[in-house]
Amino acid sequence: MASPALREMTSRERFLRLALNEPTDRGLFWPDGAWLETLTRWLEEGMPSDHDFQFDFLEDESLGALGVNTGYFPPFEEEVIADEGSTQIIRDQYGIVQRVKKGGTGMSQFIEFPVHDRASWEEVKLRLDPSSPGRFPQDWPQRVEALRRVDYPITFDDGHLSGFFSFLRELFGDSIYYRFYDDPDLVKEILDFQVHRLTTFIRRITQEVQIDRQLIWEDMCYKNGPLIGPDTFREFLLEPYRRTIEVSKSCGVRVFDVDSDGDINALIPLWLEVGVNMTHPCEVAAGVDVVETKRKFGDRIVLHGGIDKRKVAAGFDAIDREMERIRPAYEMGGYVPHLDHEAPPDISWENAQYYLDKRRRLVGRE
Repeated sequence: MASPALREMTSRERFLRLALNEPTDRGLFWPDGAWLETLTRWLEEGMPSDHDFQFDFLEDESLGALGVNTGYFPPFEEEVIADEGSTQIIRDQYGIVQRVKKGGTGMSQFIEFPVHDRASWEEVKLRLDPSSPGRFPQDWPQRVEALRRVDYPITFDDGHLSGFFSFLRELFGDSIYYRFYDDPDLVKEILDFQVHRLTTFIRRITQEVQIDRQLIWEDMCYKNGPLIGPDTFREFLLEPYRRTIEVSKSCGVRVFDVDSDGDINALIPLWLEVGVNMTHPCEVAAGVDVVETKRKFGDRIVLHGGIDKRKVAAGFDAIDREMERIRPAYEMGGYVPHLDHEAPPDISWENAQYYLDKRRRLVGRE
């Protein structure tokens, strides 16, 4: 919980103290993302054309960028496989074939994923070798010197390849659910490789740069619960999580933040068991209530997100009520208030500004 009597902290001090449930001088003011369609609407409604919604409100709560290429190396060649008029079938840098709308709007339809058996995994695995030369930028020594001087938290973020379930799903698509039963040995082998891959990067980077937060992108839940049950999580994912977090802790990383949409309630105890201590975005429509979650788990978990984007779209009165609803979570400490996902296009520019002003006041960022 914020304590105005404390001296003004740096962004890094504020983040770490809040993440470890210690008093801070004020709350954190982190950014909300927005859909492309939302930004188009806001431009029509008066948002300055040079305004970057996601980062203009970030102020000093920056999350450091390392510049290390941790993904597919080389990436898959991006190509247009077929032009269908308003849509295209493409292959992206992750090797995923999908149907997309032209202009980058809407959701993709996934058609094919890069791994479908052991032979294809062995080919893809070569692109993921953490020891491949060239992964660190040529100006890495200069970046190290600059990162050693920053006063904001530094995050290790491997994007869509940073998790364990998500890693499998990026490789196999939805056929992964069958792999747990049909080829469990291959699944475990791939997860062992993922532990090796992530810990190799962490060990190498932390020789020179202090990492404060490790992002674990999973998206392993939907509206009605987890995409895999707790028993499957325990059988396949628990030890890879634990082993990776133990290595990261030994390297000085202190915050382990799982990103998963949907109803995460059944998985929070398992994440806590393996050392996760932060999660987001706490999606309200899926039944995640940041107030109830904080009451249940207390200072064992830090939450960020949890503000219902639907209420922000509904107008000033609904925004006022929503901000009061989540206020007890903020007052309990260990909570960073912001939207429970990116801002959709039903939020007006006027409502967005009003909401941000209310949130800024809540965290003491006048």
